Amino acid sequence: MNLVSMALQYLTPVLVGKLASSLGINSTIANTIVRAAVPVILGSLVGKVAKPEGASALFDVLAKQDTGLLGRLSTVLGSPQQKTIAEQGSNVLGSLLGTSSLGSLVNAVSKYSNANTTATTGIIGMLAPIVLGTLSQQQKSSNLDAGGLVKLLGEQKANIASAIPADLSRLLAGSGLLDAVAPKAAAAATPSPAPAKAFNGWPWAALVAAASLLWGSWFGGDPAPWAAIPAPPRLMAGATDVSGELDTALKSLHGLLSTVKDKASADTAAPQLRLAQTQIERLDTAAKQLPSDSKRILAAYVASWLPVITPVMTSLLANSSAGPIVKPMLDAMRGKLEALSKG
Repeated sequence: MNLVSMALQYLTPVLVGKLASSLGINSTIANTIVRAAVPVILGSLVGKVAKPEGASALFDVLAKQDTGLLGRLSTVLGSPQQKTIAEQGSNVLGSLLGTSSLGSLVNAVSKYSNANTTATTGIIGMLAPIVLGTLSQQQKSSNLDAGGLVKLLGEQKANIASAIPADLSRLLAGSGLLDAVAPKAAAAATPSPAPAKAFNGWPWAALVAAASLLWGSWFGGDPAPWAAIPAPPRLMAGATDVSGELDTALKSLHGLLSTVKDKASADTAAPQLRLAQTQIERLDTAAKQLPSDSKRILAAYVASWLPVITPVMTSLLANSSAGPIVKPMLDAMRGKLEALSKG
């Protein structure tokens, strides 16, 4: 038995094509997301059941799964039902893994596949009931209790680990999602940060780079709006890579905001915006644990981002159809970013 292969068998090229078309991306990118995310979701569930009460929580979720969905995917994908089922899938996965971990999963898969976060969120949300439905089928057919479920997932570790692309595993290192199936990847820590004094000139360089970025944007510059902002040095608060996670979060957030044009796209982006808000709030809390020199470096980095992301937020808030939907999340995130920019 191989749970990864069993879940993937329901996602035929035709169905992946329908999924891709519904989200406005090409089928090759959609297939990359599918084949990368399925084993990661399963790997994260292995970690879930290893925690206290994790097995019972997953057992309860599986009991509520509509396994019949697996047989009617051809009618669901591309239909109005897809959005509802995907949102429900994201909610269930978020309740199992935590919204922050789900955000890390979406951001890593988005970066790995070169897809925007909106499409990645839509596909992962749809994958959740497929993966959980596959697991539920096996659990029910074998009449497994919570302990049996733990054993079943434990026996799948090798299959799951071998199906996760190495580059994606590296992107998820430190997230905790793969600790149970790929401990070596999780422990592949980046070298400890160099002393803060090695970056004495960095804050000014970041501000100058931000000014250059705006000039380039006005006159047809870089395709990536943040291209001229230097990557921050690694700033750790306990086990949290504050600067690295914030760098990924801001890039993903900018890409997500650029997809919001009207009420429909705002509704689609809202769940991921809430995840982004949660992530930034978590990183803001973690940043308070940094030493003073690290706080100053982080503040300068965030300050270099404000001229890039604030105009996008302001423009969206002025949009009469999208603004009211995104305003609570944008106001909260902008407040946290402005606070972080002041150290």
